[in-house]
Amino acid sequence: MTLKSGFSSVGKVVMSVVGAFLYAFGINMFIAGLGLYSGGIMGLSQLIRNQINGFIPLHGVNLAGIIYYIINIPIFILAYRSIGKKFLLRTLLCVTAISLFTTLIPTPAEQIVGDKLVSCLIGGFISGFGLGLALRSGGSGGGTDIIGLYCIKKDLRVSVGTINLAVNVVLYAVCMWLYDVETAIYSILFAVASSVALDHTYSQSINAEVTVITKSHGKEIAEAVNHRLVRGVTSWNGKGTYTDQETEVLCIILSKYELTALRSIIHETDPHAFVIVKEGVKIEGNYLKKVG
Repeated sequence: MTLKSGFSSVGKVVMSVVGAFLYAFGINMFIAGLGLYSGGIMGLSQLIRNQINGFIPLHGVNLAGIIYYIINIPIFILAYRSIGKKFLLRTLLCVTAISLFTTLIPTPAEQIVGDKLVSCLIGGFISGFGLGLALRSGGSGGGTDIIGLYCIKKDLRVSVGTINLAVNVVLYAVCMWLYDVETAIYSILFAVASSVALDHTYSQSINAEVTVITKSHGKEIAEAVNHRLVRGVTSWNGKGTYTDQETEVLCIILSKYELTALRSIIHETDPHAFVIVKEGVKIEGNYLKKVG
């Protein structure tokens, strides 16, 4: 490993930890004390924590981070073969840091901001920005991200965004049933603010452009991408100037979450194909976003 790549790796680790801290800080300091809930697996963890505290009061101990980590363990096991080793390690780092900070950062006894709506917005922007930093390190926050990867690998044609939406609908419906409409509405406002901050911080970097150069398997690769990833492929004929051989060039735009599945398709169809991957490309026009 070169000195430059070493600094880059350290920088990503630092970004993961700082992002995880901000994510937990935004939740614990601004909405946890109000009895509100984040979205996704963390929101589910908060809900389970409150139910446990109703039977066994644990004053001064925030179980949400521990529950969040426990829920992610079977998810990691389920999707172990669907993600790369580097992605898995960075995701483990993010999840561990989020769980640790959520457990350690105290929830204030009194509301920091006087207005509940302002508190939701500030907390949402801080936590969304923090999660965006953590995700830009190359991993994920676990939970629905990993489930989405597993679904993509198994050709279930279900996006991370769809899964996250389904979890949130159930979560806030339960909040409305157990508590009141106000709790659900303010929790949703927090989730929206967090999503907006996350989108501006991270979502612009999740798209990838993949160029595949193959000698005779272009049609097979394109058909597999169409069927298994439900992605379009642009192709044209090329010619290698060094070998003077005819080639097929494929251009595929997809999310970084689908790269592992695409690599599997290419390896299965043409192990000798030449592949170029560019992450963080800006996409406009008719493009299906599967991660959000």
